[in-house]
Amino acid sequence: MISRNNKLRNIVFIITGLMINTTVFAGNFLIISDTTHKYHNKISSNISTALKASGDKSDNIDTNELIDTDTSEYTSIVTIGYKSANSVFSSDNDKPVLSLLVPKLAFDQLINRNISIDKRYMYSAIYIDQPINRQARLIQYLSSQFKSVGILYGKNSYSRKYKISEALRKYNLKTKEITVLDRTELITETRFLSENSDILLAIPDKTIFNRRSIKGILLTTYRNQIPVIGYSSAYVKAGALAAVFSTPDNISNHAIEIIKKNERFNYISAQRTHPKYFDIAINKKVARSLNINVSDKNILLDKLRKSEPNDLSTISSTHKAENQ
Repeated sequence: MISRNNKLRNIVFIITGLMINTTVFAGNFLIISDTTHKYHNKISSNISTALKASGDKSDNIDTNELIDTDTSEYTSIVTIGYKSANSVFSSDNDKPVLSLLVPKLAFDQLINRNISIDKRYMYSAIYIDQPINRQARLIQYLSSQFKSVGILYGKNSYSRKYKISEALRKYNLKTKEITVLDRTELITETRFLSENSDILLAIPDKTIFNRRSIKGILLTTYRNQIPVIGYSSAYVKAGALAAVFSTPDNISNHAIEIIKKNERFNYISAQRTHPKYFDIAINKKVARSLNINVSDKNILLDKLRKSEPNDLSTISSTHKAENQ
C-alpha cells in the first residue's frame, strides 16, 4: 500500500516534470529588423505577439544593435529584410535562422558566400518574391489578350531567365526578354519591349526596378499602351496595372506557422519557401486608360487563391532549395 507521503512525493514529481517540459519546449527568439521601417515593425510586432501568446519569449532589436547583442541565450533568430539577414549570415552565428523579406537570389547569394555546406540546414527563408506560376495566373485572369510577356533582367536576375520562361510557357505565355547591364540603356530597352510585348512583368532586381528608374519605366510603357505587372502595392499606386504581393500580416502569419510547426524541437527546421499567403492590387484608372476590362479585385483574388497549384509547391525542402 502506498503511503500518504509517497503519494505526495509522486504528485510533486509529476508537477515538476510538467514544469520542466514546459521550459524545454519554450523558445526564446531574437527578432532583428530595420526598426525605422513600418513594414518590418508590423511583422516583428505580429510575430512577438503570437510567440508571447503561446508561451515563447522574444526580443526585438535593430540590425545595428546586433554587434552588441549576446545571442547565446536565444534558441532561434528571425531576420526581417536583407540588411539584417546579411548581418547575421556574415557573423559567427550558430543559431537556426528564419529570414523574411529577402529575394530568393539574394538569399542564395548570402548562403553561398557565408555559410558552409554543413551548416546550411539551419537557414530557412520566406522569400519576398512571389512564385512565377502565381504571377502567370494573375496575367491570365486579368485578360485573355495577354499572350507575350516582356521581362527586363539585370545583373542580379538574368540567371533566372530560363526558369521564368519555362514557367510562363506552361501557361501559354511567350516571353520577350532583354538583359540590361548598362543603366543608360534601360529606357531604350523598355521601349523596345513595349513595342514587342502585350504586358511587362517586373521582377525583384534593384539594378532594374528602383526608385530612380520606376517612373521612367512606367511612363515609357504607358505611352506604348502596355500595362505593367508589379511586385508590390507601391508599384500599382505608381502606375502599374496590377501586382501580387504579400502584406505584413501575410508574411508574419506564414512565419508563425513555420515556427510553431517546429516548436517541440526548440528550433526552426530548415524550410525555404515563397510566401504562402498573398494579396493583389489593381489600378482601375490605368485599366480604363488602356481599355482593359478588369474584373473586381476580390473576384480575381478569390480565383487566384483557389487556383493555387500542386505543380509548384510554395514550400520547398532544404535540398530542393539548394538546387534551385
